[in-house]
Amino acid sequence: MDMGSIAFCGVDCSVCPDYTDARCPGCRRSDWTGGDICHPVACCRDKCISYCGECAVFPCAEMAAFYDESESHKAAYERMCLVRDQGVSG
Repeated sequence: MDMGSIAFCGVDCSVCPDYTDARCPGCRRSDWTGGDICHPVACCRDKCISYCGECAVFPCAEMAAFYDESESHKAAYERMCLVRDQGVSG
């Protein structure tokens, strides 16, 4: 699995409409400031992990709700399960 375009939460940026329409710069390429940082970015950075799937409490309540929002988020969850189960890293 190519993890080069995978966000902290597991979303594949290369197929995300927010990214492809330039509404989102991509969480790995952004200089986030305190008030605008997204939860997965802040949490993963605080825990020094590359993806939510590497977290000991994956999925937390906030991310479980996120993964239930859409088909692309469900695919992100499956991707993070691979990270968790197979030790895939970025």
